[in-house]
Amino acid sequence: MTAGGTYGTGGAAAGWYPDPQNPAAQRYWDGVQWTQHTAPGAQAAAPAPRKNGSGLIIGVIAGVGVLIVIGILAAIAIPVFLSQREKAADASAKADVATLGKEIATWFVDNDGAPPAVESLAGDYYVDGVAVAPVSANVALGGQTGSGANDWCVWVTNPQGDLKAFQYSAQRGLAQGSC
Repeated sequence: MTAGGTYGTGGAAAGWYPDPQNPAAQRYWDGVQWTQHTAPGAQAAAPAPRKNGSGLIIGVIAGVGVLIVIGILAAIAIPVFLSQREKAADASAKADVATLGKEIATWFVDNDGAPPAVESLAGDYYVDGVAVAPVSANVALGGQTGSGANDWCVWVTNPQGDLKAFQYSAQRGLAQGSC
């Protein structure tokens, strides 16, 4: 279309074309001349893309994929967490019985005869009536056996642990199980 109102030499078909006076708008060409009718530019007048649902399908597939990954991670993490908690409970029982064993062995440095009395009272362990250490969470004094410096054993239990019971004895030192 030329400034004089004709669109090329052969004439263009009627329709919307870029406005020669305003590039941001369109103007209607009636096949012979420009009309007074204008519209927003080609960018705004372009038809909206047709939605075919593929975005929704991709979103659903991605969501299912994320849920599968979360499920796999949970299946791995939960048993590991529980195992670590059981190991921590076992460590508490081992620490308590090792402390008691050390205290009994030390008692025999200055004393003779039968092993000292070992008790758990008000959240503390006592050896021969002397408080030696606090009782760890969920750990309970199982008991003691023996008759002398070379024949004694003490054990504790923790029901939340994997191995449940640990002992400390004059012959074996720290070991799993009860006396």
